[in-house]
Amino acid sequence: MKRQMQKPERQLSPEATLALLKRGDHGTLSVLGDDGYPYATPVNYIVLNDKVYLHSAPEGYKIDCLKRDSKCCFSVIVSTHTVPSKITAAFESIILTGTAAFVTDRAEKQTALETFVTQRCPGYEEVGFKMIEKLFDKTAVLRLDPVALTGKAYKG
Repeated sequence: MKRQMQKPERQLSPEATLALLKRGDHGTLSVLGDDGYPYATPVNYIVLNDKVYLHSAPEGYKIDCLKRDSKCCFSVIVSTHTVPSKITAAFESIILTGTAAFVTDRAEKQTALETFVTQRCPGYEEVGFKMIEKLFDKTAVLRLDPVALTGKAYKG
């Protein structure tokens, strides 16, 4: 799956794309929903070992969709603002196209959940780690395995 970006001068290098991805914390996961309609839902995420991880309840619409078809698209807008004088917007964004894998390895899942706590809730590790222990088997962890990862930026 490879498409040429319409404005290739805005495309970021793979290294800059990964650095930008690490700066973000929320994105939109899009999956194939019921009856062929797309389904998109906002989620928070972490980057661990250059992979994107999400956490979720183990049941629900997005989980049902991913069990049926693991293909997904994940988009992140790290920054954006309007540039009125140019009648446009400046932005930094990422699109990851690939598959979502349900993490079943307990060590990988534990590490991902602990990283959510340490990266997203610093200072609350004790509470977070107790929550992980309590809810470990009631939490799904997804790893997004990219086929394509593209970063794009326009500074205005």
